[in-house]
Parts: sequence; C-alpha cells; structure tokens
Amino acid sequence: MTHPKNKLWQKDTGVHEEIDRFTVGMDRELDMLLAKYDALGSLAHIKMLASIGLLEHSELETLSKELTHIHMEIERGNFRIEDGIEDVHSQVELMLTNRLGDMGKKSIRDARATIRSCWI
Repeated sequence: MTHPKNKLWQKDTGVHEEIDRFTVGMDRELDMLLAKYDALGSLAHIKMLASIGLLEHSELETLSKELTHIHMEIERGNFRIEDGIEDVHSQVELMLTNRLGDMGKKSIRDARATIRSCWI
C-alpha cells in the first residue's frame, strides 16, 4: 500500500514528535471504535455527492460497493489503522485510493470540501 507523505491537515511545516504524541494520545484506539461509523458516514457522503452531480452513477455504485466491503472488514475485525496513518478517516481514504485509484481519493476529498464549504 502507498502511504501519504504528510497528514491531511499538515501544510509545509513539521510537527514536533513529542507534541504529536501528546495531542494524539489514544486517538487511534478511539478511532477504531468509530471505524464502522466512519465507513457509513462516507457512504452517506458519496450519496450526497452523487445527488448534487459531483459523482456519476457508476462511480457511486463502485464506491458504495467498496465502502460496504470496508465496513464488512471492520465488522469482522479485519481492519486496522496502519502505522503512519493519522486517523480512521485517512485509513479509509487510503484503502479506497489503493483499491480504486483517483476515484477513491476524489470521493473522500470532495465530501470533506463540500462539508467545509457548508460551515463557511
């Protein structure tokens, strides 16, 4: 699997390792408790993206099948957040991107961007 070089929120500045450990704490363990809900939330996001024309119907079908597969992996206990991956959402994005290429990355990034624009 390919791994992102930086955290999704990280710009051109580094984070001191001790600060990162302190602020992250048990995030990975807690994220594992939220993993199935993240997959379900991502399913809702892609349906929204399709409803406003940012995803084609064929893309929605492909992404839905893969997110359902990821959700099943989580339910079966076959999911983990890999070392170097910041959180559950980043892990789901990485899995989608590795399995579906740009379509996987696009779906998660577009959902995040659409949500952010609603808050502004």
